[in-house]
Amino acid sequence: MYPVWEGYLIHSAIVVAIIAVAHVLFSHVTVAATWFNWWVERKALLENKPYLQDYLKASALRLLMLAYTLGAMFGVGIWFSVTASNPRGISTLIHNFVFYWASEWFWFIIDVFGIAVYYYTFGRVNPKTHARIGLILALAASGTLAIIVGILGFKLTPGAWLQTGLSLDGFYNPSFWPMLFARFALMFALTALYALLVAGSLPKDHPARQEVIPLAGKVGLVGLLLGSALVVFWYVPSLHEHAKTLLRIPQAIQPVFYIKMAVGVIASSLVLITAILSPKRVSAPLGYLALALAFLGLFGAERTREVLRKPDVIYGYMGSNQIIYAERAPRGIKAEAPRLNEEGVLQRLPFAVAPGAKGAGPTSGQDPVEAGRVLVTLECSSCHTVSKNTAFLGGLRPLPALLKRRGMTDAPAIRAYLEAIGGFPYMHPPVGTSEEKEYMAMYLEKLVKEFFPELRAEGGAK
Repeated sequence: MYPVWEGYLIHSAIVVAIIAVAHVLFSHVTVAATWFNWWVERKALLENKPYLQDYLKASALRLLMLAYTLGAMFGVGIWFSVTASNPRGISTLIHNFVFYWASEWFWFIIDVFGIAVYYYTFGRVNPKTHARIGLILALAASGTLAIIVGILGFKLTPGAWLQTGLSLDGFYNPSFWPMLFARFALMFALTALYALLVAGSLPKDHPARQEVIPLAGKVGLVGLLLGSALVVFWYVPSLHEHAKTLLRIPQAIQPVFYIKMAVGVIASSLVLITAILSPKRVSAPLGYLALALAFLGLFGAERTREVLRKPDVIYGYMGSNQIIYAERAPRGIKAEAPRLNEEGVLQRLPFAVAPGAKGAGPTSGQDPVEAGRVLVTLECSSCHTVSKNTAFLGGLRPLPALLKRRGMTDAPAIRAYLEAIGGFPYMHPPVGTSEEKEYMAMYLEKLVKEFFPELRAEGGAK
């Protein structure tokens, strides 16, 4: 578990969040866009409106060149970033769902090749055959969605997996169906904004523009309202009590996340209503702006969902610091925290202490403050800024600012605070021997005074 990727300038968690939300935006647009395009193509065939093909070609080209390409690149970026930031967490997912991911790649291959086939066969195959290609593309995209939703839901609501260790119990977890249907509905809101962007780029007098814009507005508004209702009345009730408690704690979920979600929903609603009532006012720049605001709302929603697991990366099993806390861990895996409290953490970190050394600090020739830095980085850096390395733009829940705000700026006070952390529902108590917690307090005192030099002047040089 050590060394740990803390990040540079920007915290590793923020890097993962930006990459993941960008991937979610592109992937959600593409999944619903395949269904929307299939519907529009069916409409063109049944109502004899060949001019709609101009919209479909423009939409498919953008999906091929931008959404699928960038979406796939961000998908690879997720694998790299989460493997670096939380290798044991991703390892658990792989060991439980490797064949599920293999099937997801099967659908994804059909998806990636399908969009190319779909675009390059315009006008080259029978129109009905081309519509069938669009349907195959939509089904494959929906297959990737269903599998990923099962794995994502497992991290927050593992359900019976905690007792059985069976992958099917983890996949069909309590939040699987609510999340699947809610995401599927909300996807159409994002795709509607994308459709407005594409249709808005057509000439103003183009009949496809006048027809697609109000249609996209209606589809998107229904998807937004239905998806929001499913989240509130089905998804949230499916969560465990711990997650529901965190929803009400500002220290766990900052109000700014709710503001971002509200801005995204309100802005999307206004644009979609405008598309229905006054389609001539809709243009490509408005579509870009709407998608940017939707990204902001999506960031708030995804970040909130991730925080609901705190302090775990897999709820009830593995902490965000990659330590296994489960008292009855599945598959015969034993909880690690009790043994680490008894034997110590440093003994199990070959890069931090020389093999065979007994204890840390002066007895093993290691600086106690440096030992504290290693421990704080290992146990706290997944959720907090614990050095100046990631202090850019304030960092992520910076520990120095938190300790200063609570008046705990010297080692004894910080040591007492570490002992009290277990009383917070969103934090695990520090793991390690009493001596190691002293080292953590010593490093945190030094860190606070590095961030706030005035405290060093008040307390004397140290």
